[in-house]
Amino acid sequence: MKKLSLEMLRLTSDEVLGRSQMKKITGGTAWHCQCGGGPVFTLWDDHVNPTEVCGNQSGWCRPAPQT
Repeated sequence: MKKLSLEMLRLTSDEVLGRSQMKKITGGTAWHCQCGGGPVFTLWDDHVNPTEVCGNQSGWCRPAPQT
């Protein structure tokens, strides 16, 4: 399943769940990723493989800091 960043979804602020709310729903971990030098975005998953996230672009994913 391909994940989308919030910027790509163009949601209003009242449609976006906070980090703690999202974690309760998915039970996953937050990751900050960047593909091909584009903007950094957040994914929620148990584990992230940058190759799967970025496809044929170079990129990285790191665990997001816990708040």
